[in-house]
Amino acid sequence: MELGRALFWDERLSASGKISCGTCHLPDLAWATRDAKSRNDSGKLTSRKSQPVIGLGHAETKLAGWDGRNASLEAQAKASIATGSMSMRETDTPVKAEMIEARIGAVPEYVRMFEAALPGQPVTIDTMALAIAAYERTIEPGIAPFDRWVEGDETAMSDSAKRGFALFNSKANCFVCHSGWRFTNDSFHDIGSSTKDLGRGRDVKDDVLMQFAFKTPTLRSVALRPPYLHDGSAATLHDVVKLYERGGIDRPSRSPAIFPLDLTEHDRLDLVAFFETLTGENDGAAARPQVSRR
Repeated sequence: MELGRALFWDERLSASGKISCGTCHLPDLAWATRDAKSRNDSGKLTSRKSQPVIGLGHAETKLAGWDGRNASLEAQAKASIATGSMSMRETDTPVKAEMIEARIGAVPEYVRMFEAALPGQPVTIDTMALAIAAYERTIEPGIAPFDRWVEGDETAMSDSAKRGFALFNSKANCFVCHSGWRFTNDSFHDIGSSTKDLGRGRDVKDDVLMQFAFKTPTLRSVALRPPYLHDGSAATLHDVVKLYERGGIDRPSRSPAIFPLDLTEHDRLDLVAFFETLTGENDGAAARPQVSRR
């Protein structure tokens, strides 16, 4: 885990040597960013906001990323380094994967860490991805006011938040996709947003419901990471509620769980009050290790 944590924060894994996994997944922002769209290694905006890296060790599906294009967290970590936002493809400076491997392999502290964590295995992009994914699976949400309320502490949530939870599980219909203690079913849905990004539909072209479909994000610590949706197009949680209330764009791919809702302003405020109770103790706090530059 310590190896993966060190690599997660090390800019030397990027082609430019200026960004790391942690650049787009900040603990104080619920392991995401404030940017509506992440920037790649050359500083250019990508088409999507970074996903929160929290609670992934409990995911119901191995498919990783907004569109599930990567078969596992390991595959996603490798793609980020080798062909994605941190890669030589996204910088003006030609850097090959072998050069990144050489950078890390030349650091004595890393040599020791690799030998301790992955005995006998070489320092490669694959083993880096293996270690990073192992670390990401340890990132857990803290105990939140909602959890204390569930355990019997009636003072842990306001009356407004309690009404919001009731709405969440009734006419607001949120629970259908945001289910379980992580508040996600880890599935892909078209929520009717105005995006032109096909999402899961890029890879699953013959499934109507997968067009414009994106993975349901966890609601744990959701209040810490505006803006929202895969493209950061909803500035606030209130805006997200209003999108769902409208029912989004009515098209063949729109999820059957999405339809116009009859909500009042009090309902909207109560739902947001509930969402705010899902931020855990110490969520947003994580030490960033320093590995020698030698």
